[in-house]
Amino acid sequence: MKLRGIAWLGLLPALVLVACSRTYSEDSIPRTLCGTPVSRKLSSGLLHPLDKVTEWTSAGFREPGASSSCVVYVGDERALHLKFASHGGPMSPMKAASPDNSVTGLQNARPLPRIPLADKAVGADDGAIATTRCKDGSGADHFTLALKVTRGEFDAERRVAIERFMRAYMPATVKTLHCQEKRPSR
Repeated sequence: MKLRGIAWLGLLPALVLVACSRTYSEDSIPRTLCGTPVSRKLSSGLLHPLDKVTEWTSAGFREPGASSSCVVYVGDERALHLKFASHGGPMSPMKAASPDNSVTGLQNARPLPRIPLADKAVGADDGAIATTRCKDGSGADHFTLALKVTRGEFDAERRVAIERFMRAYMPATVKTLHCQEKRPSR
């Protein structure tokens, strides 16, 4: 009888460990990130290894004429930082992507051709930036989206995942902005 009690005590830590661990599936990836609908398949490439996904947004998030941020966390770790900026006049994503730019600096940036609803875009090992004309009624006539990936391995596979994500996320975001100036599709 004592032997069984000791055996159960030995198993107790293992049972507690199993009971407290959670497994997250692809279904736990949100259908929208920072207010923009996006394919779970595209998001998963930037959010793995998976855990609980949460968001934090800055005050005035995505209000016309404002600049704002959204941070996506996986567990307690920051995974993505998205910056949404309405501004006057065009900007150079390549200049903003420079690694010494404290706001949006990216590593190994290069131009991305043919992103729908974007005038110019760059992709990098750790993020992407795209900009387009967008009159939002606030006086701003351009919109820029910057994505910084802050978690996971930065390799060729991750870079491809970033580019695929941005090719879908930028046009989906622009569609949510209700720009007053219609843009031709490319």
